[in-house]
Amino acid sequence: MKKQIVKEFITVKKVYRLPREPPPPPPPPKRCVLAVGCCTLDMITMVDLPLTPGQKQRTKDGRWRRGGPAANICTVWRRLGLDCEFLGVLSNVRAFESLLNGFHSQGIDISHCPLTNHYPAHRSIIIRRDADASTMLEFSNHHHQLTYQQFVGAVDYQKYSWIHFESRNPAETQRMIMAVRDFNERCPHLRIVISVDLDNLHPSTMLMASLTDYVFIRRATIRVYSFMNGREGVWAVRNAMNEASSKWEKTQPRKMPYLPPDEPTEEERCMEPPPEKPIIIYSNYLEGASCLKADDTYFKVGAHIPSNIVDAIGMTDTFSAATIYALQQAKMGLRDALEYGSRAAALKMTDNGFNIMRCMPKDLMGCYYA
Repeated sequence: MKKQIVKEFITVKKVYRLPREPPPPPPPPKRCVLAVGCCTLDMITMVDLPLTPGQKQRTKDGRWRRGGPAANICTVWRRLGLDCEFLGVLSNVRAFESLLNGFHSQGIDISHCPLTNHYPAHRSIIIRRDADASTMLEFSNHHHQLTYQQFVGAVDYQKYSWIHFESRNPAETQRMIMAVRDFNERCPHLRIVISVDLDNLHPSTMLMASLTDYVFIRRATIRVYSFMNGREGVWAVRNAMNEASSKWEKTQPRKMPYLPPDEPTEEERCMEPPPEKPIIIYSNYLEGASCLKADDTYFKVGAHIPSNIVDAIGMTDTFSAATIYALQQAKMGLRDALEYGSRAAALKMTDNGFNIMRCMPKDLMGCYYA
């Protein structure tokens, strides 16, 4: 019997794959906060009696630590768990190595800081135990101040959501702020919030501060200009800003040909956007935090006085850092953020340094139950 051979033909057809959904877009890069300013070596000495020329006095209480408003703000941010970066001129001198190691151990990014071979900036702070005041002698020159070119070459604007400036050199700081504002106009979806510390009311400083979103007034400014309280201080800063801006506008050349504008009608006045004004904030643990909003609305947060004041150095920096943390990271309202900053400043004064800020709750609700 013959074998029957059956041949099978297999037809291969092309199978078109169904269209797949496009992959989800990558998550946006995590943005951090940046503090621009100076880092100093603080030599703190506690005395019982006021010093007079030619007097020799011994004390058993003193310490060295890293200081400077911008550096202190970064320290508080890290104690609260916020990713941050410090940008300022640092020194290669051997005496400054401990400060650099402190930055690295705390996780503060200083990779973009320019280095110099000059002696580091340092401050001698003398504190009387029975007085709410201190005597400070600071060594700092142009070698320790960040320039506009160094700022532009080191900053990647897409990495930051908030930039805080220390008003050391108003002319250079104003150029830095203008560079950030230009980026905000180009990329409104990546807008950077700008804040600044004020230590004087000079016209150049006022003109620079009027370009920011938040203005923090230092306690020494209120004392130097003899303001009675925070309400008078914030209104004085607002008036000084308006005066400096009007003087600057008068010095600008007019465009040719110049035609005087027509008087706007009542409907056009209502449709005009309100002028951009910064929010002015001042804090003092004895009277509370005062705030003047962009629409000239004033409000105040109650004071929080600690039962035992151990260290008041850096109290203003703690308030500024905690308020920025509450606005940026915890997404609190303005009034709640000032309340959180006041409580953080009161907690800081109960211990030396900023290590106690690790015990600070991360939200305002936790502060009420702590």
